Amino acid sequence: MPFSASFFISLRAVISGVGALRIPSTGTTHHPQRYLPPQPLQSDLHHRSNTLRHAMASSSSSASFSAKNASMPPGKRYPPSRVAIDPVTNEKWRLCVAAAVLRPSDGALLIGERFGVPNSWQCPQGGVDDVDPESDVSSRRGRAETLREAAARELYEEMGLTLGLHVEYMYGGNDTADNANVAPPPLRYTTKGTGSWLERSGFAGQELHWVMFRSISEKLCHDPRDICNLSGLNGERQEFTDVRWEDAEKVAESVWEKKRGPYAALANFLRKPQEKEK
Repeated sequence: MPFSASFFISLRAVISGVGALRIPSTGTTHHPQRYLPPQPLQSDLHHRSNTLRHAMASSSSSASFSAKNASMPPGKRYPPSRVAIDPVTNEKWRLCVAAAVLRPSDGALLIGERFGVPNSWQCPQGGVDDVDPESDVSSRRGRAETLREAAARELYEEMGLTLGLHVEYMYGGNDTADNANVAPPPLRYTTKGTGSWLERSGFAGQELHWVMFRSISEKLCHDPRDICNLSGLNGERQEFTDVRWEDAEKVAESVWEKKRGPYAALANFLRKPQEKEK
């Protein structure tokens, strides 16, 4: 049964309006109408220019972050990741997307319990592929993934959800440019001291960009366990063992400490009326 018109009006009220979000760590105002990279400050976390310098790593380091780590499926080849290089510190931050799937009836957020980490819940997320001349996908040989393309891929790989069948973009269907993405401002979280493959590969951490989706499947809205495939698709290993709908603010309170900034920004984005891009 299709969603009612009043239902979409109520959802629009949640995500429409005016305002800008402020990144606490920078003091810089970011408007949610489009993707805006971190703005220049004196701190060591942000760029001197208004655009990120996304580049493939040099040949000496590309192998270190194009293959994730020993825990990933053996023999699987991973493309290089898009990165943001800080010109002040020369630190590398891996571009990362997280898929925020909302249930239209109440704005609940779809989350999964991480495999091997009981009681740790989060949204699907992963890196953004850079240009890859060796890719089996012809479109990837000439251009990098956009934020939206990466988020849709991660959502499929980790939860088995398909764009157009189970979910749709909340703000139009254009996924061919990063500035088509309407979401909370990107935030960085460090992985220093974790011993993770990111740290071993020379990354300071990840720069997380949210991509907003809404569920268009009544079955998914009713019980995601009946729809989601958590086995790990496209040759990926299983990421989640369970799925559920949860209030975004509760998720932000319980997520891994280093990720609370991005999740708090998402909760704030959903709580405050936002002005949609025309």
